[in-house]
Amino acid sequence: MTTKAETGKSQAVNTLLLALSAMMLIGGVAAYYYFQDAVITPVRVVGLIALVVVASLVAAQSDSGAALFRFLKESDVERRKVVWPTHQETMQTALMVIIVTLLISLFLAGVDWLLGAAVRGLVGGA
Repeated sequence: MTTKAETGKSQAVNTLLLALSAMMLIGGVAAYYYFQDAVITPVRVVGLIALVVVASLVAAQSDSGAALFRFLKESDVERRKVVWPTHQETMQTALMVIIVTLLISLFLAGVDWLLGAAVRGLVGGA
């Protein structure tokens, strides 16, 4: 019985944290446009970025927010494991794609010309 009460409270806290974070974001965007004539743009942008950071930190305190940040950290670890191609490999691959594209376009142009000639021959055109 105690676990159900704790789970409900935890879910309520999670919902409250996410709702607070969402309200902060909505309020920040509203304030950005509300103070459009009163405050210069760089100050409003810095304020909005700061509010996004604070709202993200508030959301990270919830279970789903913590899971999202954990996922982002694990994704970054996996991204660092990827072996990216060198500049030379990238250029060679791009060149091959261009060559194959040109060859296929020439082939399709030839097929189009042959089919056009066949249809003109069947129809009796010039």
